[in-house]
Amino acid sequence: MSQIPKSIEKPKKWHSLSEIPERDREIPAQNEAAVNVGNSTNQSTKQSIIHPLLVGVSPVLMKLLWDTLVYPFSSFSVRVKRLGSARAVEQAKREGYEKGLIIETTNGQTTYILLTEKGFEALNTPYPYKRDVSLQHSFRVKLLQFLLSQDPSYKKVFIEYPINQKGATADVATLRHDSGKEGWEVTISTTNVITNLLKYEKTSFVKVVLIAPDYRLKEAIKSTILGAGLSSDLLARAEFRHFSQLLHRQRKLYRY
Repeated sequence: MSQIPKSIEKPKKWHSLSEIPERDREIPAQNEAAVNVGNSTNQSTKQSIIHPLLVGVSPVLMKLLWDTLVYPFSSFSVRVKRLGSARAVEQAKREGYEKGLIIETTNGQTTYILLTEKGFEALNTPYPYKRDVSLQHSFRVKLLQFLLSQDPSYKKVFIEYPINQKGATADVATLRHDSGKEGWEVTISTTNVITNLLKYEKTSFVKVVLIAPDYRLKEAIKSTILGAGLSSDLLARAEFRHFSQLLHRQRKLYRY
């Protein structure tokens, strides 16, 4: 039998969703120095501390990279407020794109900056995505796990949860207080959505949520599923959501 993944424990108290890092993390002294190295005039110190991929990057890009690492789920607009000048941050973002250290993705009208594998390497940090279907998909799975872990409706939240003996897994699974299990599938296209739903057909999951980046794709996925001739039992358990709905729920719930 597959080993059950470790769940995310509920936070003791509420913090703004845009400010909580994925996990508590202290920047090692060496790397902390690298964040501020742009203000240093000691060339030998720069060469001994900075990863080769970061040699010559602007101080603002350095700050943007570390902010993205420490607060992976902040929106870009929140990062701009935290880091200062919007113009300088925009310039740093373009510099990061050109160097292959970051990419951009969106959920509805919310923009996110993601560290690439090269970006994690530059910050001497292990790449966190084990099953890297795509960076955008992997990021959204982590974001979904994080958002659901803030929801008091759920007792526990799991990532890559095994759902049958054939090795199929849920992107994210939630355990409700009444012990009902829900599966969540991050869908970034209409490809394979029928297969993703069918893997839950003979399982005890009481709900299967197909969640998309935006409303438009959510409706396309819904149309694809409803026209596929699936069993009434499976369709009754299917739900279609987009990320903005989760973000709106959390903002309303916690009034921030």
